[in-house]
Amino acid sequence: MKRYVFAMSLAAATALGCVNLSENNPSLLFVVAPILDSVFVGDTLPARSVYLDDGVGHHTDAGPFVWRISPTSVATIDASGRIVGVAKGSALVVAARPDSIKSAAVVIVSRPLEMTLLMDTIYVMPGDTITVPLAIVQKTPAATTLRFDTSATPSVYTIDSVRGLVTAHGDGVVRYVARLTDGTNSVADTGAVVVTSLTDTTGTGRFFMTAFGTAIRHQSGGALALNYERLNGKLAFRLIDSLTTTALDERVVITLRDSLLAAGVFEIDSINPNEATTRIGTIDPFCNPKREWAFWASTPADPNLPGIVAYSHGRTPTDSVAGSLGITQYVPAVGGGAIISGRYQFRAQRLDLYSNSLGSETIRGTFVAPLRERHTTCQG
Repeated sequence: MKRYVFAMSLAAATALGCVNLSENNPSLLFVVAPILDSVFVGDTLPARSVYLDDGVGHHTDAGPFVWRISPTSVATIDASGRIVGVAKGSALVVAARPDSIKSAAVVIVSRPLEMTLLMDTIYVMPGDTITVPLAIVQKTPAATTLRFDTSATPSVYTIDSVRGLVTAHGDGVVRYVARLTDGTNSVADTGAVVVTSLTDTTGTGRFFMTAFGTAIRHQSGGALALNYERLNGKLAFRLIDSLTTTALDERVVITLRDSLLAAGVFEIDSINPNEATTRIGTIDPFCNPKREWAFWASTPADPNLPGIVAYSHGRTPTDSVAGSLGITQYVPAVGGGAIISGRYQFRAQRLDLYSNSLGSETIRGTFVAPLRERHTTCQG
């Protein structure tokens, strides 16, 4: 599946998923549900539910409509709405009324054996170790064998061919290859290990992040870490991973309540939208953080395109732990500050789908970054 096909399909489905029936009946929504589903190649899904919703949960007959699906190379649909998986990918399913009102859903088609690299580019410093994260999906549960190719350049990194444990040695960019088989089906995927050293804190580092959920991202950009002054004069910590282009501003920001002085693992807690956006006096999650938290934001340059903001969010209302930030190396730099490397993983809930399970995202990243001390971040 191409990196952004699913995200684009889901955006289209979300835009069409609940459509006002007409100006004369603004409370009636034309709905296709579920908006997201999956099927294996060769298998069949029953027709989606289609109905009119009055906004308070009452459903009535949707009237006449026809089914369409695109691309048909990924899945097909018959007149009754049954969907058959054809090839790996994502397909947009549309219910279209005679009055041109449409509503849509997305179907993900998987092969009988699938392997997804959860971090297809890994940033590390010499001396770091990391196990390649991946996910396996099977149509029929069976024993699998996972193997990794040996490194093409062992001076840059070596890898345990069974466990996928990467050990970084020297600067360079070298691909890694993972291979999976269940005896009948075999799949392979390729990523990259980037080993990099920073000599001082004057520039920026590098990061790679992925987001998996109803929006998918695979992004690389600049990384910067700060021990910055809070409103009470004490220092807090912030990691800023950002990518800015003419089309998009993408960033992951992780805030710790206290300054970072050594390697370690730090919990990332939940934060709700009201907390995250309130900045009145000492109630300020950036300049006076009460706990560790994070967010991911994706902002298109085109104001007509929807953006995404997702705040760190635990699994349940009683489980506030959303994930963790791991600092694997902390190397004091000449002239002050430090060079750090690490990785993070946390669950986040999209603001536009905050009460919907479809709004859950899993954010992962690796980074090598300069760590500076700054005393002007929260002044004035």
